[in-house]
Amino acid sequence: MPSRRYYIQQAKALLSWARATNDGAKASRLRAQAAKELERARQADEPADVLDSVVTKFNAERMVKKGGKSK
Repeated sequence: MPSRRYYIQQAKALLSWARATNDGAKASRLRAQAAKELERARQADEPADVLDSVVTKFNAERMVKKGGKSK
């Protein structure tokens, strides 16, 4: 089973791609996949201190994205 750090790195990459795309549907799918990766990281057998900051940042970015959309 991959490590918590691996899942966090995957989530960060997915979020980076979501920010880089102009396609809203693709960005949404990438953010959803990042959320799944973060959930896998929660279940991995490692300390949670790194994950907490990543989850907090992820949630904050999602709130900004949802609050900033005018569609």
